Amino acid sequence: MPRNIINVLGVTFDNLSFAEAEQKIVDFVESSQKSIITTPNTEFVIRAQTDEEFKDILNKKSKLNLPDSYGILWAAHFLDFKAPKNKYLRAITITIYWFLSLLFLPLATRRYHTPLQEKISGSDFIWSIAKVAAQNKYRLFLFGGTATVAERVALKLQTDVPGLRVAGVFDGKIGAKGSEIIEVINHSKADILLACLGAPKQERWLVENLAKTCCKVGVGLGGTFDFIAKITPRAPHWMQKSGLEWLYRLIHEPNRAKRQLALPKLAWLVLREKMKQPS
Repeated sequence: MPRNIINVLGVTFDNLSFAEAEQKIVDFVESSQKSIITTPNTEFVIRAQTDEEFKDILNKKSKLNLPDSYGILWAAHFLDFKAPKNKYLRAITITIYWFLSLLFLPLATRRYHTPLQEKISGSDFIWSIAKVAAQNKYRLFLFGGTATVAERVALKLQTDVPGLRVAGVFDGKIGAKGSEIIEVINHSKADILLACLGAPKQERWLVENLAKTCCKVGVGLGGTFDFIAKITPRAPHWMQKSGLEWLYRLIHEPNRAKRQLALPKLAWLVLREKMKQPS
């Protein structure tokens, strides 16, 4: 079936539910082709505005791009809403709706589940991957973090998901160990590779190396291992659902302040893009 794609500032996203994304994992593993899955968030989209190689990976090399933030869902919704055709009324309506939709984002996240169905973050999707892997007897390989973190994640996943098999782990300090990593992965006979190296490093690594491994699917999951290993605390559920997870992380990790500038940048670029759309 053709992909149901939503474009946000030149970056494509797959419009899927969690259940549909889980089925895609099965389809990819059973396929004869290697498949890369990414979970782009606001920072991905902002980086893609100036990094053509990264944008090319997301749009042409990745088989599945899952929206990893409510900012992405809001942007897709805002770019899709119907504004009046009158030039002046259109500009006023767009500006007011932009301001109000951002102001009330924490109270209206459900409203922004159009045209993208769901926020599918890497830290949630890893559990879907684990569930599908256990059900289908697929083997996982964990690549990223420190060796200790990866081992803690492997233990947690196998403890919480009965029947799951983690075939191996490898730390994310690549350095000059490129060939060794490939060798260890291939020795594990894993089906799915979970890479937590941070973007765009993990996506570039998968593009360059997934074909050299035995794995059918490679998934970039950012800082997910740190969440599961409790190195980095995750926001309470209500903050995740209200689009305020970024605020929680900023409070607990003040050094992320510069990275959080991606949020206002996205809002501004989306407003500018909406104003340029034909009436």
